[in-house]
Amino acid sequence: MPPRAPSIGGSREQHSPPGPAMLRGATSVAVNALMVANSDAEAEDIDMVVVTYDMRCHGLSTFAGGEEQLSLGVMVADFVDVLRFVLEEVCPAGEAFVLGHSVGGSVVAHALADHKKETKGRVSGVILVDVVEGTAKMSLHYMNDFLRKRPGHFATVKEAQTWFLQHGGMRSAEGAAVSVPPLLTTATVGGECVFVWRTDLQKMEHVWGGWFDELDKKFVSLPYSKMLCLANADRLDTELTVAQMQGKFQFEIIGNNCGHYIMDDATATIAAKVRRFVKRIVVLTRKLHAVNMKAEMTASGGLHFNNATIPASRMPR
Repeated sequence: MPPRAPSIGGSREQHSPPGPAMLRGATSVAVNALMVANSDAEAEDIDMVVVTYDMRCHGLSTFAGGEEQLSLGVMVADFVDVLRFVLEEVCPAGEAFVLGHSVGGSVVAHALADHKKETKGRVSGVILVDVVEGTAKMSLHYMNDFLRKRPGHFATVKEAQTWFLQHGGMRSAEGAAVSVPPLLTTATVGGECVFVWRTDLQKMEHVWGGWFDELDKKFVSLPYSKMLCLANADRLDTELTVAQMQGKFQFEIIGNNCGHYIMDDATATIAAKVRRFVKRIVVLTRKLHAVNMKAEMTASGGLHFNNATIPASRMPR
């Protein structure tokens, strides 16, 4: 993890490409977010710097093991460290947009809600992908049954990809080919080399119950532009349904028989929605900045430059 930085604050006097920081859910890895980042987006003429990372116990993270300690608080603290690094080192003068999928969405919502003062003026938008408090908590009731039924190991990576497509909820063979390999590691079982799960979800049982607490409330309270993307409308719970009807956030449905692995199954679709959201906010922000600058110069009697003054009457209108 990047070293803990002293603060998140800073100025944005110059424009640089907006930088979305992407965070995936339990067992998922950063490569999924890179699929979205690299997706064809010719229709949206905006440059972005995308930063994503593997959470501890996931993918190629150097922090292996410790699944039983992976509470919401631990994940939030790690994310805040990464966000500090991104805002201060990667895009110190640009708008930042944060995206979280599944458990990653809950981490994002809690982290930003608990650091509103620090992120004010630095984070411009938040995007949650296929995560809703009520639906997520309900799904946890079936987690143990799901873990008992899934294979403990696979003879080949291809076999694991096939299982995901037939039983694991993925729809895209292309997405599975990219996303499944990092979920596995090798081990010796019965004298044979096989592929086993890199992350031991079963060890997280005593902490996963708190992963989605107050997610809806935290998300709706965020003082940034917000977008929620769901696989289908049926996943929206009561609290977010009310908030959506009140215009508290932008709501997008992916559809097209997409499952929970939206970033794998509908990569181009989610990429286009993210880029349009980012572009809209960036363009609006810069227009408002220009208007405010003009108002300030008009109020002060004109623009002062190199000891010369351009009268307000000669300012462009």
